[in-house]
Amino acid sequence: MQVEEIEKRLELWADGKKVGPVRMELHPTDSCNLNCIFCWRKKNYKPNGKELSENKLLQIVREAAELGVKEWIVSGGGEPLVRKETTLKILKEIKMHNMWGLLTTNGTLLTRKDAKFLLNIGWDQVQFSIDGPNKKINDFLRPLNSFDRTIEAVKTLRKVRGSKNSDKPCIGFNTTLNKMNFDKISEMINLAYKCGADLIFFEPIYSGYSKIDLKIPKEKTEDLIKYIKEGQKVAKNLNIDTNIKDFLEVHLTDKTNLRGKILKEVDKLNGFIGAPCFRPWYLMGIKASGFSGCCSTFEAGEFIQGKHLNEVWFGNIFNKLREEIINKKIPDYCSKCSIVVLNENRKLRKEILGNNEY
Repeated sequence: MQVEEIEKRLELWADGKKVGPVRMELHPTDSCNLNCIFCWRKKNYKPNGKELSENKLLQIVREAAELGVKEWIVSGGGEPLVRKETTLKILKEIKMHNMWGLLTTNGTLLTRKDAKFLLNIGWDQVQFSIDGPNKKINDFLRPLNSFDRTIEAVKTLRKVRGSKNSDKPCIGFNTTLNKMNFDKISEMINLAYKCGADLIFFEPIYSGYSKIDLKIPKEKTEDLIKYIKEGQKVAKNLNIDTNIKDFLEVHLTDKTNLRGKILKEVDKLNGFIGAPCFRPWYLMGIKASGFSGCCSTFEAGEFIQGKHLNEVWFGNIFNKLREEIINKKIPDYCSKCSIVVLNENRKLRKEILGNNEY
C-alpha cells in the first residue's frame, strides 16, 4: 500500500484540493470456474453477458495513469483468469505505465506460461485464494477440487520466479477465517511456507451469502486467541508475513454489526478526520459491468460506459457519497467490508492526526 502517497492526497482533499485516486480495484469478469459456498455470486449473480469490452478496460488503465493512479488490485467479481487473454493484457498495460499491481486469483487456471508472462512484465504480487490446509476443508469451501490445482499453481509461480533469481512477483495466500479453519491458522502458515509463498493475509468471513453459518462461534474466543498467538510464532520462525495479529482484537473476527463498529471508531471525531472511511478519497472500484464506486464493497455509484475516468471520480455522485461519509451517514453495504480496511483507516487517521488537525 502506498501509505505516504495516500496520506498526501487525503491531506490535499482535506484542504479542499481535489486529486485523483491512488488505487484502482478492477474486476475483469464476474464469471468463475469454482463454486465457493460463501461467494456473493450465490445470491446476487445474474449472468447477462454484459461486461466491459477489452478496449474499454485498457482505456481505463491509460486514463488512470493520467489521473496519477499508483497501484492496482485486479480481482473479482469472478475469477480474472476465466477471461485470461483480456486480463493478461490489462496487467501488461498497467506495468507499461509503471504502476504497481496485485492479481487475486484462485490459481486453478494459471499455467507455467502465465507464470513466465507475469515474471516478464515485472508483475508485483499475486494473491492465491485458499481456505484450508488440506483438500477436505478447502474443497468443501471452494468446490470443485480446487486445492491441488491452487497449490500446484503457487509452486509453479515460485519455481519460475526462482529460475530467474527474482523476488517478484511476491506470492501470497488470501485465507477467509471461519469456523472450519480458525483452529488451523498455524497449519495454513506452514502450508504457505512449504509452497514458497511470502505472506498470508487472513480476513474473517462475511457469512451473508452462505446457507451455512460459517462464523467462528463466540464460545471459541479463548481458543481463537490461542491459535492466533501460535500462528504469530510460526510465522515469525518461518519468516512469513501475516496480518493475523490484527485479530487478537477478537471482536473484529465477527462481522455482525460491522457498520456500527466502523462508526464507533470516530464517534468523538468530526470533520474530515472524523470520516469513518477514507477510501472514497483515494480508491476507485470498477466492476465487470462497468458500475463504478469509490470503495471496495460499493453498491452505490455510476456506470463508466461513455465516460472518462475523471468524469466519474470528480462527478456529482461520488462527491455526494463523500459528503455523506463525512457526515457519518455510511451505507448499509459497509457491513460487508473488510477488517483490513478498518485497520487501514485506523493507521491513516493516526498518521494524519500526527501531521495536522482538521
